Amino acid sequence: MGYGNGNSDLENERKVRLSFFSFIMLSASSSIAGTLCCVLRDVVVLIHTKQHEEKRESTKFERKNQRRRRAMQKSFRIKLSWPFLALLIICSLMGITQIQGAPQKEKDINLAFVLLPKPRLPKAEEIARAFDHFATTKGQSLLPKGPQASERKNVEVLEFELRPGGSAFVALMPMPVPNGEAEDAARFSVSAVGTGWKLPKHSAHAIVTLRDVNTASLVDTLSLFTSLLAAVTETSEAVGVYWGEAGATHDPRFFLSTAEDHDVSSRIMLWTGVSVAHEKDGRLSLLSTGMKQLNLPDLLLIAPRSAGNAALGVFFDFLSYSAEFGKPLPEGDTIGRTADERLPIHYVQSPIDPKVKVWRVELK
Repeated sequence: MGYGNGNSDLENERKVRLSFFSFIMLSASSSIAGTLCCVLRDVVVLIHTKQHEEKRESTKFERKNQRRRRAMQKSFRIKLSWPFLALLIICSLMGITQIQGAPQKEKDINLAFVLLPKPRLPKAEEIARAFDHFATTKGQSLLPKGPQASERKNVEVLEFELRPGGSAFVALMPMPVPNGEAEDAARFSVSAVGTGWKLPKHSAHAIVTLRDVNTASLVDTLSLFTSLLAAVTETSEAVGVYWGEAGATHDPRFFLSTAEDHDVSSRIMLWTGVSVAHEKDGRLSLLSTGMKQLNLPDLLLIAPRSAGNAALGVFFDFLSYSAEFGKPLPEGDTIGRTADERLPIHYVQSPIDPKVKVWRVELK
């Protein structure tokens, strides 16, 4: 498990492979969303036709868009797939074609997958009721707007209005997350550390998205998205929650029990995974994998080998402090478990990406 000096598999995988989840997030970004959504209708027609004819000659539409598709496939190394189609449909429903001209205060889309044993969504009303249980303030509520029509009748999409402002969608995809990504990410959830939890088999997944423009901070947005994910998880037969931007797939029971606590100190364990390894001298090494969602650097915590679970507690305490502080902690500053402890903060290259800086703290 991890990224340690004797194990380069994870490092190579993260450098070379653009994950399915990353591709979906890139598809939803403002820089290419307009291009993607403007070809939504044609992509739907193309894939619908391919379902009935495996071998077909190029049509006028295909020739017209051949260069565009080749460029996309070359950049992302991925073929058009049903999850990609679902993302395009959601982009269209959410009005993402307008992002390029939207005010800068609008937040990005939050997206994660609730993994299902069967291709079946809960009712929108059930999700809305469950959301009330996880909402962090009395002013938050989820109002169903009914199933959304799409040119693919087997792509079921539920739309919600989020109060005091925003929108959410849940789209059913009758297939597992490809390439074993969700299974691989399970090892980075704290719910798997020391428990050996592994993701059970899933045959479908719900794509859960949130677009919110009214929260005061990125922390509030992630907390709101956590409540939405918990509501979908609780009302479905979920076997896991794959949160790609967190870098982890969580045990659904762990996800729900953690989401019941509204504090950042608890929910931070859902917002980031943890990669566990060892230094050359045998010390324990913990690396977070999801703080980029808060525009913050990840933490590399070095602890005595004997620290064990205590190191995990300190790890998430430091991350929680960083999240609530709201900006990168300065180089040379100190942090500690008590008012008297002063552990220096230094910025170093990430052990999995030399182009990225992480903040390193050593426990004594």
